Amino acid sequence: RVGLFGQPTRAAQPSPRLELSEPSVLTVLDLVEVQHLAEDAFCCVPSTGNSTRLGGSELMVAGLLAASATTSGALPPAAVHASFLRSGRSDAPVEVTVARLHDGRSSAVRVVTATQDGVPIMTATFRFFAARPADDWQRETVFDLTAAEGEEQFAVVATLPTLRNFEVRAAVRPTDGKRVIHPYWVKSKAALPDDPLLHAALVLYLTDLGTTGSARAPGTPMRERMGPMSLDHAFWWHRPVRVDEWVHVNATSLTEASGRALARGEVVSANGVLAASFSQDVVVPAQTPERRTQ
Repeated sequence: RVGLFGQPTRAAQPSPRLELSEPSVLTVLDLVEVQHLAEDAFCCVPSTGNSTRLGGSELMVAGLLAASATTSGALPPAAVHASFLRSGRSDAPVEVTVARLHDGRSSAVRVVTATQDGVPIMTATFRFFAARPADDWQRETVFDLTAAEGEEQFAVVATLPTLRNFEVRAAVRPTDGKRVIHPYWVKSKAALPDDPLLHAALVLYLTDLGTTGSARAPGTPMRERMGPMSLDHAFWWHRPVRVDEWVHVNATSLTEASGRALARGEVVSANGVLAASFSQDVVVPAQTPERRTQ
C-alpha cells in the first residue's frame, strides 16, 4: 500500500482514492504521505527530508487528498481556502479530519482540520465542482523567458529540498545578476501518471513555495523576504495541467500594510493555458529599531 508521494503506508486500509500512482513513480516525489485511518479520519506523514518545519504546502496537499477521498471521483477540485493557525513540525504525524458540509449532484464542500499533538494547525475549506460545457476565455499571458531560455542559477526556489525531484529555472533574467523568487519554470524530473488528482495536488503544492517572500513590497532585500509566515492561502483550479511538463509559476505583491502583505499569482502551462490562480496573505516580521531608522 502506498501514499501519494513515495512511502509505503503503515496504517490500516488506505482509501482507494489515495492510491494515485505506481510505486516506481511515487518514490520520486517524496513530499508527504496520507494514510486512511477511519471514516473521514486520516493521518499525514510529512517527509522528514524537507525541513524541521512543516510547510503549508504539505498541509494543503494532505487536506486535498483527504477531502477528495470522501467525495465522488467524478468531482474534481475547484477551490481551496486555507488558514494556517500555528507552525507544524515535520518530525511528527498530523491528524487530518474531514467534515462533509455539502454534497450535491454537481458540487461538494469539505472542511478539513489538521491537528498536531492535539493542537489545530490548519483549517481549510475545499470545494469540488463538476466540469460542464461553457465559454472558455482567459487573459493572455506573455512570458519574459521560455523554459528553454530560463536558468536554474537565478531561481531561489531551485535550492529548496522540497523541489529536489523537480527541474526549476528562473523565468526572468535579472539585470542585477541576483536570484529571484518568482517567476519560475518548474516540472517533475520523472514522467507522471495521468491521474488528474495527482497533478492538481502538485499544482497546489507549488503555489505555497516562495510566495511569502514575493508578497513583500518591491525593493525589499532578499534576506528580509525569508521571514514572513503565511496566514491564509486561497487557490482556484481553472484547467487541467500536467506537472511533468513545464509550468510557469508567478506571484507578485499587491500591498503591504499593518504588518501584513498580500501576493497574487498564477500557474500557466508552457503553451499559455491558465491552470490555476492563487493569493496569499502573510504576516510581516516586526522591524528592528535599526531597520526602522534606515
